[in-house]
This record gives sequence, structure tokens and C-alpha cells, in this order.
Amino acid sequence: MFHIMRNALFSGTDALVDGFSEALKSVGARSVVVERQTGSNGVDAVVRAQFGSVPLVLDAEVKLTPPRTRAEVGALPSVQSGSVPVIVAPFLSPVVRDELARAGWSYWDATGNMRISSNYPAVWIDRVGASRDPEPRNDAQPQRLRSLKGKAASQVIVRLLSTRREASVRELSRETGTGLGTVSRVVELLREEGLLEDTRGGPIVVADQLELARRWASDYGFVTTFKPARYFSLVGDEIALDRLQRSGLTYALTGTRAAAIEFERRGLVAPLPASEIWLYTGNVRGVERALDLAPDRRGNILVARADFLTAGEGTQGTEPRIAVPWRIVGDLLGAGGRPAAVGEELAATQPTGVTV
Repeated sequence: MFHIMRNALFSGTDALVDGFSEALKSVGARSVVVERQTGSNGVDAVVRAQFGSVPLVLDAEVKLTPPRTRAEVGALPSVQSGSVPVIVAPFLSPVVRDELARAGWSYWDATGNMRISSNYPAVWIDRVGASRDPEPRNDAQPQRLRSLKGKAASQVIVRLLSTRREASVRELSRETGTGLGTVSRVVELLREEGLLEDTRGGPIVVADQLELARRWASDYGFVTTFKPARYFSLVGDEIALDRLQRSGLTYALTGTRAAAIEFERRGLVAPLPASEIWLYTGNVRGVERALDLAPDRRGNILVARADFLTAGEGTQGTEPRIAVPWRIVGDLLGAGGRPAAVGEELAATQPTGVTV
């Protein structure tokens, strides 16, 4: 039995990826090469393992807070043909491991549970670790937030950037549809880092919107946070967008295309031509059918599942519909490079005063 007990060495993303790499070596991988935070396909690391003459490429997605229920596993992105996605976590319960296997996911946890399943090349690894979490989470005493990478945190940040002021944590929770505990931890982190004004127990007020957006984007990214699937359209980009507008589906464009629409609304010329199509939707399958999309890991259409379109954040009433401005700014800043420069320019066009 292959068994690694979790300890402080496995407390973060890098440590878990390192642990996973060592686990692969212990089961016969002759060499393991890790490419961290690629961003190109939304995974936290691409792990290349050599088993004899067989090369295996694994897309590792780290879950510091792993799924605990069947419903949470069901909310993970669908496994695309040709990829070997792996959930890497501190601990995965037997129920969650079974659900991951049914959904086509491979997995590894820091107690030694491991299942790697690949049809091509043909690789099968199955090892058993702990059946109970050696360090169970105490939900009555939630851990302090260490990152603004998460989806829920992004909803809180976008709301604060858009309004600059909220009456209370409870009001912010209600407006975003985000749990009170999550909102409290986000606000606590922002206060600790000096990103909120000191109102001595009064309302929540953003000190500097652009500074907050930059800090958020240092953790967050459209690709790394929402893990969008990549496609190409069999009918071409422009026809696909036309179909999207007429589909009746709930969606919002983001990225450079959305920025171009936002600049045009303000009588300005976009500083960077639109390239890829990034969009949020609550119905990925519906978008796939409406736009005649085919999965392609190098495709230029990225589709991310998001619940905030109908709960809290919403969209702008343009055609095609686009995300709210500060969501677009955050997505561009998080992308780095030239898109980040566009995000900076778009941020400069936004109102800086309190809007509520």
C-alpha cells in the first residue's frame, strides 16, 4: 500500500504538486517534469511523466479545499477527450473518489489515494491511502483567506469595484448571493492589506479601485479561476456570435471582445483588436449546441460556467451581451501581457466615485 500522511509540507498548491510528482516517481515514473501555472488551458500544472517508453501528460488541478459531496464533483468541468485531468488535493473521501472516477477524473491526495487512468497511452495506477481525513476541517472556525483566486471572492471584488461602497458584510453577501462567511473572509483580507478605507466599524469603502483590481488579478484569472473549456466553431466566429445573440441563452462576453464593445459605448477606440472569444454562461451545453462548437485544446472560443449572471452581478444590456466593466477589467488584468494593458485602459474609463 502506497501511503503518505498529510502534514505541513502539503499546505499549499506548490507543495501538493511536488507531493504528486514524488508519488508518480514512487510508482515507476522514470522522470517527472512539472510546468506550473501554464494558464493556457486553465490547469495549475502540467505534469509530464515517463513510464518506461510511455510518455504521459497529466493536467493537474489543485483543490486546497477539495470537493466533499457528489454535487460538488458534478460541478467540475466535463472531462474532454484526449486529456488526463487530475484532481490534486490534501484529502479526498471515498465517496468523492468514486464520483471523480465515474466522471472520468484521475486523482491524487496527500494521504496516498491515487488513481491515474489513461486510455492513450494506456496507463492505469490505483493506490489506496487514508479513508478518513487525518486533519478534518472545522467549519465552525473557518480558515483565514489566503488568496482572492476563487469564484466567490471574484463576485465580492467585482461588486466592491463597481459600487466602491457597501453598508455592511451582510448587505454585500445579499447583493452578491455569496455566503456570509466567504464575504467576511474576503473583507478581512482586504482590510489587512490596506485596500479598504478605515471607517472604524462603518461601511465597507474601497480605498483605490485600480489598486484593488490589480491586487485581485495577482491571484485571479478568467482561465485559472473558471477553468473554461476551449472550442472552435464549425460555422466561424462571427456566425457563432450571431447565433449566440439569437439563442435566448444567458451569457456574457468578457476579454478583449467585451472590452472593444465597452470602449465603443464610450466613444473610444479599443487599443487591441479582439482575438479570442471568452464568455460566461450558466448553460455550457446549450452554448455548445447553439454555436456548433467542437472541443479543441487550441481553440479560440473559451466557455466558462458561471452562476453570477443570474444571481447578483448580471450583465450589461448590449448586443452581444457583455460582463459588467470591472469583471472585464479583472479578466484582462489577470491574463497578463497586452490584455492586461487593455484592462488598465478600460479601468481608467470607469467612474471612481461611490455609485450606491
